[in-house]
Amino acid sequence: MNRSAFFFMVYLSLTLVISPAAFASGEHHDDEAEHAHSEAAKGPHGGRLLTQDDFAVEVTIYETEVEPEFRLYLYKNGEPVKTTALKLQVRLQRLGEPAELVQFSPELDYWLGDTLVREPHSFAVQIDASYQGKNYQWQYDSFEGRTTLSARSVEKAGIKLEQTRPGQIHTQLHLFGVVAPVPEQQVQVGAAYAGIVQQIAVKVGDKVTKGQLVASVQNPNSLKNYAIFAPLSGEVTASYVSVGSKVSEQPLLEISDFSSVYVEMSAFPSDTEQLKLGQQFLVQDLHGHQAATSQISYIAPQMTGGHIARARGLLANPDGHWRPGMHVKTDVTVATVDVPLVIKKSALQLWNDKTVIFIKVGDVFEIRMPEVGRSDDTQVEVLSGVPLGVEYATTHSFILKADVMKSGASHDH
Repeated sequence: MNRSAFFFMVYLSLTLVISPAAFASGEHHDDEAEHAHSEAAKGPHGGRLLTQDDFAVEVTIYETEVEPEFRLYLYKNGEPVKTTALKLQVRLQRLGEPAELVQFSPELDYWLGDTLVREPHSFAVQIDASYQGKNYQWQYDSFEGRTTLSARSVEKAGIKLEQTRPGQIHTQLHLFGVVAPVPEQQVQVGAAYAGIVQQIAVKVGDKVTKGQLVASVQNPNSLKNYAIFAPLSGEVTASYVSVGSKVSEQPLLEISDFSSVYVEMSAFPSDTEQLKLGQQFLVQDLHGHQAATSQISYIAPQMTGGHIARARGLLANPDGHWRPGMHVKTDVTVATVDVPLVIKKSALQLWNDKTVIFIKVGDVFEIRMPEVGRSDDTQVEVLSGVPLGVEYATTHSFILKADVMKSGASHDH
């Protein structure tokens, strides 16, 4: 390209740039900034062209078969600058993060940045150059995946926010189980002597307390009545005789204490290998109405005929919600690992075929692309791409995604 054509192109491009107006209060989608970005002058390599006096820099982010990197092309009076006697630095200011400095060194016909440009490529840019005793500086905004919502709109949309933080990843086994009585808390009540039942003072379903009269039996020889008292507090769960029955060694009643119960879980062989005594587990009824926690206190040494192993834990049952025979779901935590940063899975969205979340700084939301590691049912470990301690949307982030897509967010450099 000759010198005249080069500066004509610069002049024509600059006359088309619309200066972004100050943002009005309330909601917007960075439309002015996006429009100015779309109309920015372009250089011979398709990058953003910035000029000052007779010096120009063309900014490109090159990402063809390599990780994204800055490549800057420099021009003096329309001609490429090939000298190494030049100082060049780019300052990137991302939303909610410390500024990042990129240093440059010459390579082929461009200057190469020393830092990979992680996505999203959304930042305020400042370029400082020093050449032949003169200093140059340019500033511009290059935003993508960004939108602005007022606090009122956030609340109305049901968008919930949390801070990114350290946490724990829990590896869990999901097992089905059934509630069972504790055998040691079930007692069959009988008479000390053979005789005739004179009174049954309680019926099935009645609550009894330890020491309460439950029946009386008459000795046929002495015609003396003997009182029978409840040996424990609980509920009458069975009655085996009626008034007038002759009894000798058979039980009269069954009393069961359901203030605590067992949860009997069924595990396949591959699951059994991960089970250990003392592991915590969450119990939920099949309708999801109530949940409680316990820990494994017993693992059967033998498999059943269906190649199932039994594991159980004791569960407090003060209000009687957990009834013997009830089928339940259990989540057994088989491993717990501390990680530096976790986010909720509910925050994740797919944007341009990449997994993203939306962070919030002030009234501005912007995408971040986390590199994720281990996960459990509700959380995922973040290895990089999201700062610690920043607010992010945990629910209804699809609304933010739709807002960004509507605003015409681009990935053009």
